[in-house]
Amino acid sequence: MDYTNDLQQGGLPLGLAFGMAMDQSALDHYGRLTEYEKEKLLAKSKGVKSKEEMQQLIQKISDGDSVF
Repeated sequence: MDYTNDLQQGGLPLGLAFGMAMDQSALDHYGRLTEYEKEKLLAKSKGVKSKEEMQQLIQKISDGDSVF
């Protein structure tokens, strides 16, 4: 599976969207990010090359850790 595919042009990468859908805390923290922070997160997520890397990124979001 390619974890960098967009759901739609300009949308969330599949791996990020699915991972956050399974983690309410990650969704809550994502919802509190500024637009700038969301853009930075999206850019970072598009560089993810494996399922494990995406899970680590989602865990950082869930924990409220800085991902930048």
